[in-house]
Amino acid sequence: HELVLRYVDEDGDTCLLTEQTFDDFVEQCTGGPLRVTAAGHRGRGGRLCPGKIWRHLRGEVTSELIAELMVTHGELAAAMVERKAWKLDRVAGWWPEKVRPVVAVVVEGLRDITEISACRAGLEHALDAELAGLGQAVIDLAREFATQPGEVQRRIAEALSVHLVPLIDRLRGGRRV
Repeated sequence: HELVLRYVDEDGDTCLLTEQTFDDFVEQCTGGPLRVTAAGHRGRGGRLCPGKIWRHLRGEVTSELIAELMVTHGELAAAMVERKAWKLDRVAGWWPEKVRPVVAVVVEGLRDITEISACRAGLEHALDAELAGLGQAVIDLAREFATQPGEVQRRIAEALSVHLVPLIDRLRGGRRV
């Protein structure tokens, strides 16, 4: 049996400790002990830390790759959004000038997708309300995305992924591996 190591990151996600996640694990040490859990199997389908999917991307991030990740991990992302919507609200309050353009691009990207028009309306309302309620609007969008048939998910992912590539590049620190 393979021994698998896991740790809990700063966001409360349980992450698989691998060569790719080791730096993230060590960065969390603030002078205290590093805590690891060992198990005899991978569990959770052997997934890496869900909140850090973008950190594991190799090579150029393309809109096609982002769309594929959105469709493949839609349910996982929806669950993560529900846990972290409060952070989105906090960031929107701190940096509305940075968050507002991203939300506006998402709203525009969803304009022609009638299956989620109520979610788009929720995001538009958040834009009009100085970003109040943005976390809940994103939760609603993520839930609705996860329940859509694969064909609709692909259309949504393709509409949004083009706009997400620059954001992902910034999250990765602009690095191309």
